Amino acid sequence: MAVTSENTSAVRTPQPPAGRQIQSWQEAEHNAAAWMRHWGYEDAQARPGGSDGGVDVRSRRALGQVKYQAAAVGRPELQRLFGARGRAMDKDLLFFTGSGYAATAVEYAAENGIALFVYGLDGSMTAVNALARRITATPAPPHPAAPAQVPASALVVAPVRKSRPGKGRIVLGLVLTAVALFIPGGDSFDPRPNRALVTLLMLVVPAILIVSGIRETSRRRYWPTGLGLLLVDLSVAWLTNARLWHGDTTEMLVPATLTALSLTVATLLIRRNTRGTATPSGEPTP
Repeated sequence: MAVTSENTSAVRTPQPPAGRQIQSWQEAEHNAAAWMRHWGYEDAQARPGGSDGGVDVRSRRALGQVKYQAAAVGRPELQRLFGARGRAMDKDLLFFTGSGYAATAVEYAAENGIALFVYGLDGSMTAVNALARRITATPAPPHPAAPAQVPASALVVAPVRKSRPGKGRIVLGLVLTAVALFIPGGDSFDPRPNRALVTLLMLVVPAILIVSGIRETSRRRYWPTGLGLLLVDLSVAWLTNARLWHGDTTEMLVPATLTALSLTVATLLIRRNTRGTATPSGEPTP
């Protein structure tokens, strides 16, 4: 079919929502819903006045939370939105505020796939992080009344490839499994009390890593705990290698110091990561 001004005039770039004065939290929620519809969440609707449980705008493919406040949004507000999604991991999460975000909130959003936006009092919308910019760059779907006049290439959106949550710890667990199966039988290793028991002890940590990696569904930070478990496994290898503990007190000082240091660092890393991912009382834990 020849391309003429008649059939190309019907293909227009979708216009953003009309500006509106944001003077209440209800208007902020309706403004966010309008922008979500513009970005392709065509059934997005604001639910002002209800018990939202951390959700102010709902769509079949996304959940949005809107804050009408002067203070910067912190991590707990994002945790509440993440918890409200529950097991519906296919839904996108969008957060809107008229102020800004604390550094901890931006970090949490990056780890858990939450798009961050800041709206102006004139109804304008600004993307804050990479995921939000990706959403705003995606063209809204055409009006259903004229689908045949839109080129098929304009409707194709490249899928966003996301690594599987927990993949890193599964890989680390498999590596440590190989270490546990081969190292105790090496020439430089004198297992005490016996190889079978030493191998079993060294398999505990990789088993924890693999199981937790398979069950993980969120993208919360885990590397401090993973590093801590690696140091614990290393300490087990040292403690069960009788070859390191031969000799007088001076010769045993080095392996004893390294073992104590590794266990101390492992404890601090795991405790720090546990405190960092804990949520305030009464809020959902991701």
